[in-house]
Amino acid sequence: MDGHRALVDRGIALYRSLGHTVEQVVDIDELRTDLLIASSGGERWVARCDSNAQITAGSVKLFLTHLANYKAQKAALISTGLLNGEARRLIAGKPLEYIDSATLSNFEKLASGGEEPEEAEFDTGTIDWEGTKKGRTGWRRWVRPVLMGLTLLAVLLTILLLAWYGLLPI
Repeated sequence: MDGHRALVDRGIALYRSLGHTVEQVVDIDELRTDLLIASSGGERWVARCDSNAQITAGSVKLFLTHLANYKAQKAALISTGLLNGEARRLIAGKPLEYIDSATLSNFEKLASGGEEPEEAEFDTGTIDWEGTKKGRTGWRRWVRPVLMGLTLLAVLLTILLLAWYGLLPI
């Protein structure tokens, strides 16, 4: 129980250090607790702290049901246990991020101003680094360059079409 309380406290401290508000702490049972979070961007997030030794498909299904009831935009499953194969398949493609103890430690280092571990390549999911001088990681790294490239291409095509039809003096 003390280990679970420590996991919950770590989750609360992490989200608060990033400027989010933990509105409510909901104990599901002795080893599972939901954190209802109001993000700094106005979204509703849920983080489940699960201290079971193994995260099963049944546990993930229960959490997904709770997510629907909470009407959350983002969710995270923070656990010190192992995620079994069927549970991993259930999470794939869902708006649910699995944060194991190593990833949680990395996030805590980043939140406290430490350097990002070089071997870590993870998506920040429900961790919002905006305004914290932290670099974006994961899929967000390529979104801006792709959008900039598409914008540049659209501008060039517009200039070519205007020149082609004689609407642009060259």
